[in-house]
Amino acid sequence: MNTIVVVALIAVGVVGLMVAGLGLKMLLHKEKEFKRPCANADPKTGRCAHCTCNKKKER
Repeated sequence: MNTIVVVALIAVGVVGLMVAGLGLKMLLHKEKEFKRPCANADPKTGRCAHCTCNKKKER
């Protein structure tokens, strides 16, 4: 076999194991919530700011 084919198969196998592990984790931890960490923190207060994706900038 070609070396690139072997490397590609190994990479697909590793990614498949990672996805399977994440799915297993989600199935086993039913009582917990998977929350997204807040990326938009207010620099003055340190609290989580609400989504501002579609809002116009106030001047």
